[in-house]
Amino acid sequence: MSLQVKKESGSIYDPVFLKIIEEIPGGVTVKTNRFPTATTEIKKGALLNADATTAGLYNVLKTVRLTAAYASNVTAMAVEAPHLFKVGEYIHIYGVTAGTITRVASTGIVCAAIAHTATASGTVLDEATAAATTDYAILYAANAFLRDTIEVRKDGVATLLDNIFAGAVVRGTVDESELPYFVSTADKTSLTDRIRLA
Repeated sequence: MSLQVKKESGSIYDPVFLKIIEEIPGGVTVKTNRFPTATTEIKKGALLNADATTAGLYNVLKTVRLTAAYASNVTAMAVEAPHLFKVGEYIHIYGVTAGTITRVASTGIVCAAIAHTATASGTVLDEATAAATTDYAILYAANAFLRDTIEVRKDGVATLLDNIFAGAVVRGTVDESELPYFVSTADKTSLTDRIRLA
């Protein structure tokens, strides 16, 4: 007998998870201290990273996709919403360099100029450990996907809720086109042996 609930009326949405083979027993605690002030929820399918210092604590990964080509040494990036970046964090181009973010909007990010060859529209950028003029280290490697949408601010209040309990999927098949945030090349590499992106 299946314990899954089947929705038979109203709007039916395509699932993020096409097949779930393994979840983390008991779930995880999602760290909520890195979100922009306008963020009220983190949608299911967000990438997670197991915190290196605290067992059971997970960080949400931050990625964004360019909506226009980004030229070398230009500061403004045209990006696609949604994303979770904040001022002071480091955004980088995979395998190139990273710059410090100085201004953030839903469809644009301004950062310190990154010297590199032109980067095409559609490229997914992720978060680095620091600004760098040489290749970077990514801040977090993907370990899992958030199982269900979680609320990080209650009723739109300014104060973040404490670290939140949530389900996490570690093995299975994911519909990449249904993910709420983008998956970078580095993320795909770290998930290769556990998650299939369809």
